[in-house]
Amino acid sequence: MDKNRYWEITRSDWYRTAQVLFAFITVIMISSVFLIAGHWYLWLMIIIAGVLALLVLWHAKNFAYLCPGCGEVFKVSTLEDFISPNGENKKYLRCPRCGKRAWADILRIKEKTVHKK
Repeated sequence: MDKNRYWEITRSDWYRTAQVLFAFITVIMISSVFLIAGHWYLWLMIIIAGVLALLVLWHAKNFAYLCPGCGEVFKVSTLEDFISPNGENKKYLRCPRCGKRAWADILRIKEKTVHKK
């Protein structure tokens, strides 16, 4: 793993993610209050879907994964990031280099120079 491009998830990364989630939840709550109409629940569902899509897009762009088998660092698509099972600091993915499925460690990207699958 190249220490100049990636770092392991730290407590400050968890706090930053919590701040992003809090901002999204705040937007949902404020929007649902102002959009209360005859069909407010539809607006709420649309806002939640949009916020979820933005959150997954943000995560896919800012995090990479480290294969425990071969040590390859790789990035996944937004769709694969959305549908793959998660652990606390891991994600169950197929490594593009060795082809094995495993719980890959999540790494924060310092630079935007990661191999795209």
